Amino acid sequence: MVELKANQPRWRQVYEIIKTRIASGEYKPGERIPSLVDLIEEFGIANATGQKVMRALRADGLINTEPGMGSFVTTPEERDQPQ
Repeated sequence: MVELKANQPRWRQVYEIIKTRIASGEYKPGERIPSLVDLIEEFGIANATGQKVMRALRADGLINTEPGMGSFVTTPEERDQPQ
């Protein structure tokens, strides 16, 4: 389990970690990112916190979620398109 700091919102810390993994290429464009359940296990967060992370990643254009399939890293071209 990843240790999170007590003085920062947990959702923001997890968001930044996933964002960094995307930027570094650990999660490549078109690749599926860990599921909500996986995030809950890895970071020891509540379901609502994990959902907030996923919403923020979608809102910032970093991922697309396909119901029943999972969430996938967007391509740079997809990020440049107006939403």
